[in-house]
Amino acid sequence: MPGRVRRADAQHDDTLETLADVLDQHLPAVFTAAQQTTASHRKHINTLHGVFLRCAKVTTLSSDGRYTRLSGEKAFGEKFREMATHPLGLKKGTDQADRVIKFIAGFVGFAIEHDFKQREANGEQDDDDVDDGPASRLVAQVLAFLLRGFQAKNKIARYRCVQLVALMINSLGEIDDESYKTLKSALLERVRDKEASVRQHAVVALSKLQDADEEVDNDSEDDSDDETAKGDKKSVTAVLVDVLNHDPAAEVRRAALFNLIPSPETLPSLLRRTLDVDTTNRRLAFAHVLAEIPPRSLSLKQRQTVLGRGLRDREEAVRKAAKKLVAKWAELLAQSGQDAEGIIEAFVGLFDVYTTDGKAIAEKALEGLFELRPDLIESIDLSDESFFQTLTPATALLVRTYIDHLRAQESSRLADVEPVATALAFYLQAAWTQLVVSLDADERDTDTERQLQFIVGELVNVAINLDYGDEIGRRKMFELMREMLQNPLLPPTLIPLCLDVLLKGTSERDFMRIVVEIVQSLRRDSHLVTSDSELGEQDEDDDIDGGAHAGSDSDRDGEPGDRDAAKKKASARRKSAVQTPQQAARRKDLDLRCLFVVKALLERVMSALQENSMLHGLVAELIVPAVKTKDYEVRAQGLICLGLCCLLDKSMALDSFQLLARQSESTEGELQVKVLQTLFDLIVLHGVNFGEERGFGSNLIIGFLGSSLDQEDPTAAATVVVGIAKLLLSGMVTDEEILSRLVLLYFASETADNPELRQCLSYFFPVYCYSNPENQRRLASVMVKSLDVLRTVYEDLKDKSTMVTPLQIGSQLVDWTDPQKVIDSEGIEPDETVQVDLAIRTLKALYRAEEKEARKLWCQLLPKLHVPEEADDSKIRSIMYLIDELKDNRPIADTVSKNALNRFQTALHKSFDERLDGLDEGARAAVEQSDDVKAIKAWVRKVEREESDESESAEEEDDDDDDAESEEGEEEESDASEEETEV
Repeated sequence: MPGRVRRADAQHDDTLETLADVLDQHLPAVFTAAQQTTASHRKHINTLHGVFLRCAKVTTLSSDGRYTRLSGEKAFGEKFREMATHPLGLKKGTDQADRVIKFIAGFVGFAIEHDFKQREANGEQDDDDVDDGPASRLVAQVLAFLLRGFQAKNKIARYRCVQLVALMINSLGEIDDESYKTLKSALLERVRDKEASVRQHAVVALSKLQDADEEVDNDSEDDSDDETAKGDKKSVTAVLVDVLNHDPAAEVRRAALFNLIPSPETLPSLLRRTLDVDTTNRRLAFAHVLAEIPPRSLSLKQRQTVLGRGLRDREEAVRKAAKKLVAKWAELLAQSGQDAEGIIEAFVGLFDVYTTDGKAIAEKALEGLFELRPDLIESIDLSDESFFQTLTPATALLVRTYIDHLRAQESSRLADVEPVATALAFYLQAAWTQLVVSLDADERDTDTERQLQFIVGELVNVAINLDYGDEIGRRKMFELMREMLQNPLLPPTLIPLCLDVLLKGTSERDFMRIVVEIVQSLRRDSHLVTSDSELGEQDEDDDIDGGAHAGSDSDRDGEPGDRDAAKKKASARRKSAVQTPQQAARRKDLDLRCLFVVKALLERVMSALQENSMLHGLVAELIVPAVKTKDYEVRAQGLICLGLCCLLDKSMALDSFQLLARQSESTEGELQVKVLQTLFDLIVLHGVNFGEERGFGSNLIIGFLGSSLDQEDPTAAATVVVGIAKLLLSGMVTDEEILSRLVLLYFASETADNPELRQCLSYFFPVYCYSNPENQRRLASVMVKSLDVLRTVYEDLKDKSTMVTPLQIGSQLVDWTDPQKVIDSEGIEPDETVQVDLAIRTLKALYRAEEKEARKLWCQLLPKLHVPEEADDSKIRSIMYLIDELKDNRPIADTVSKNALNRFQTALHKSFDERLDGLDEGARAAVEQSDDVKAIKAWVRKVEREESDESESAEEEDDDDDDAESEEGEEEESDASEEETEV
């Protein structure tokens, strides 16, 4: 019997009986209305909260009158949980359930906020001893109810419970430590749920605990050994980072991406999402995560890395998001109150433009700025003469990139921005003069030199694409380029740019003549360096000799022997002249400069060397001595120039191929890569048989290709694989052994740390196989052997995680040899019998295999093969005969293997029994007497005969061993009897 009802409101006297009617009347109606539309949620929340307050005021005394029961709150809580149960069973995507879930979360938040305001009005917000309000008690009941649903077997119930908790968690207010630990533990468990939708909402809910978790971790000193407690000690942030990096579902990673708080610990993982496999995640990483992070908060490397990824992404949506991020960064810099030029200076300062990669990213970023913020650029007067006279690295990059952008867009504004040739020549002359002065100064400033060099390079880049209709401007610019190239102070990085300007508007022949003259001028300077000391010694010797023979005509005429002796002495003196270290370094620098110029020249011409005798002379005078020198840098440049010459002259390629091949084995590092690239370019250009007349035909070339695959350096190995892949795709090389080596390299664990090699082969094999049926047949012919080798390698591995399983490898090889996947193109007909022959090879390997794992592998691959209905009767009969003989002579005991073989056999009988049974006696006899069937039968007899001979020889060896043992026993017995007789 309930006790007396206590009410603060004198106008109404609610009892538990009247509350039951109110709850039955209002709650179903409110929940029913809430599922129709979210627009009326606020009104219904107020209505429900009014009912809740009425119920909260109803209390009863206990039977002994010692304490008060919150009977009204209990009744409301029971009815509320009953109403909340209904949407928990509705699957994801049901709009009515989603609206009710939002309504419940909204009501909880409203009730908690009302309690807080009441406590604030009563001055109780800072009093820890005050009891929780009715809303807090209701939330605790609802939360406990929902946490039980976290363990439900039904995935829909788990999803809805976690979803509701994720929406409620912001409104929970302050909860006690025990409730917090229980909630955190439950969410951590759901983060590992097998359903992605459950994990997604668990991540959202868990992310709301990040700040609170840090406080709890700082204050907590719990040393419990309980396994759950130990799991709870892992911080929420660490869990979210782990989910962000490793969860297989894109939507789960997206939830972590949105909700993870950026910090020095989480920033690397957030930035890594710019490489996410999901396009949406990559786009959101730029649009919502990086957009909220100030650019100065990122390191230089991080800024360049993330923008480089975004601006070069294959998806247009991601590139647009990256460009918007660029505009966002520019807006943040504009808030500092700088003018447009200052903003550009600061923006370019975000990148390291002095490196190749940093400069390329800065160019891409500026292009994005041109598209989204054209007003920022147009406010700078680029046509002003003073602008070019006061260039900085940032403004130089800006003007060059902007001119290139306008030219690509074919914009009419280009004529207003681009300087005329004469004016640009004067601007460039002034910048070049400043650079020469800086380079020739006694006390050099590295930063100033780097800035001036960058400015000169950008102006030369502008000059490359300039309109040289003005003859005066053209002459002025070309004279300046020749002057710069002849100056030994010109930085090597500017040499190719100057040659590009010279090549503009001149014929290739004249271009080669001009550059050869420049090289000869530099070589004269080089000879002068070493001749100074020699001339000094020769003059001194001549003076001494002249003084000694001045009084004698006969001595002055001299005998022929004396003249020869004098020549030998003079030659000896010249040889004995030793260069100082400064002169040797100077000579080396000039030789390298000559080689740089020749290299840039050879990269820009296509004429044969015989057509230009001046250039051909440089080979003997400059390149060949450079190749023979012991200095590594000079020899490296000499080898590169020699390789470029070989690309222009086949006879020189014939003379130099073996030299370059030996150099590829004796060198290392970047030079080895360059030499290997040259060798493969020669083979691609001149053909595999181009050395037939010199005694190194295709066999020697194939041998070189095979030996080059044994590279230890990862970069060199990748270079070789790229070159061989090109030769195989072009059809110039068809060697199956080379193809088999590529298969081993692709799947072997040794190349797991060589992504460049793996990426090349992952592209090569599908293109190679699906483009040509002949290529599929080549791969099928080496598949069994290669797979057997890889299986052995896999079994010998200690750490098998570094390599995929043999079954996965075999399945991939079967997929590449599938004739159904050949590209449908004109003139190419798929070879439907590729995998029929592969089935025979596989069955032969299975017939010979003795190891359990090997037999299991071959059996599991057989059902994956495609055997077309049009297959030849003799081949089908051969396959069936092999299977029958295998079961009779080599029965399979393993259940998995036996089932796989039976599936393959059943499929064959289902497809071909009717056709084979329908043959007349003549046709059936023809099939049995066909070459394919006869060859298979002969092969089986041969294998059985070999097995029989081996077993007989083994038995004979056993008999011989037994006879030897019995003879030894008889001898021992006779010896023993003799000993007994003697005794």
